[in-house]
Amino acid sequence: MIKYLRLFALIAVANFSSNAQQCLSTGFCTNITNQHQYPTTTFSTTSSTWQLVNAYMNADNYTLFSVVLGNTYEWSYCETHQGVSTAWDAQLTLSNNSSGANICFSDNSCGASGNAPYISWAATFTGVVKVLTSQYNCASNSGAPYNTLMWRMANGTPSTLIEGVDVSSYEGSINWTSVKAAGYKFAFAKATEGLSVTDAYFVTNQVNGVAAGMPMGAYHFAHPVDNTAIAEANHFLSVAGAYIKACELPPVLDLEDPPSGPSLSTFYTSPQLTAWVQTWMSTVQSATGITPIIYIGPSNASFVGSSLNTYGLWIDDYNSNANNPPANTGVWTNWEFKQFSWTGTIPGISGSGGVDKDVFHGDSIAFKTMLNCATTSIGVQNNFTKVVVYPNPNNGLFTIQSSVEGNYSITNELGQTIENVNLNPSNNYSVEISNLAEGVYFVIGTEQNNVVRKKIVVVR
Repeated sequence: MIKYLRLFALIAVANFSSNAQQCLSTGFCTNITNQHQYPTTTFSTTSSTWQLVNAYMNADNYTLFSVVLGNTYEWSYCETHQGVSTAWDAQLTLSNNSSGANICFSDNSCGASGNAPYISWAATFTGVVKVLTSQYNCASNSGAPYNTLMWRMANGTPSTLIEGVDVSSYEGSINWTSVKAAGYKFAFAKATEGLSVTDAYFVTNQVNGVAAGMPMGAYHFAHPVDNTAIAEANHFLSVAGAYIKACELPPVLDLEDPPSGPSLSTFYTSPQLTAWVQTWMSTVQSATGITPIIYIGPSNASFVGSSLNTYGLWIDDYNSNANNPPANTGVWTNWEFKQFSWTGTIPGISGSGGVDKDVFHGDSIAFKTMLNCATTSIGVQNNFTKVVVYPNPNNGLFTIQSSVEGNYSITNELGQTIENVNLNPSNNYSVEISNLAEGVYFVIGTEQNNVVRKKIVVVR
């Protein structure tokens, strides 16, 4: 809404566009004495790309930002900059954190119906500034609903971050061409959960995402309290196995506390939970030739054993900044992906509560290396995943799938052929191995100038 008390000040900027600069010298909110620093980080950036400050801002929060003389900085709740100011009509007060002197004030400049604060300010000193969020008429509030604050250095360099998304049926039908056009470079899609859930949009997301040129990955939401790791891994492989391949994202074990509680640490000791995770990871890796990674939050990342840190880490660090390293990675000393927001607004995705946003830890070269897209002359390709074998290990019936046609042999460790099979995308070949001794066997064939060698394990 437009406030009649601010009418004179608004006339001064009426000739600007809806996203015009507003750095008013009147209207400062000086009456809010019960202020809280949130988040507690002092933010810094040299990027011209809008950065998330926080999606859970209340109207008595202030945040600190490092600035450098001569650079232009912007703060916004505008929807056009991925901010949110629709829960309540926000205002912004910018001040010098050292002296307390007020610099700029903003109430209306852009956003939904034009009612969201936006400040653009050329820094007159090097130091730290304070940005105070308030409600219309400098009122405060706490708790839900919340608004989303964004910021950037307008004259900085474009972000080189490799950002992506993770989705499930919650987001419904997605226009992956629009997602890619908006600059997002990868996506994880939910495939399965527990033993009985298959995500209704998984196949659609995989097919349409790949068709749009988006590297895709599949994740499984684990229920360690209810099921064995092998059973859950085999359920995941039966749905996602055909989509786990080189030049795509690795498969993911999503290890979270049960939504209805209590935490996994109340059901398992650390060695027990670590063993469950290790079994799931080994089962998937043996079946696909691709090493999975783990999605996990800071608490469970600190609870599991350090033996798991040989697997890549996708850390839950929501409500953070894409540019900053995660605050807590538990037993891991490094990380591959970070989920930094649950409330992103992304073209092509219409989830009502916002979209999960992620960032890759590395540059474009590291990203391509992680995707394992390198091609070679003829050689053994254990990670070449156009062939999928599941469940693996198994003591009864293996199913072998291939996304391309080819002739394959099933051999023992001595190289002796047990059976020859022809595979193509239209059939799934099932091989009975109950008459074979316990041990290691291989599915071997040639595809696209590569020798494919898949290990299968018979257990009794």
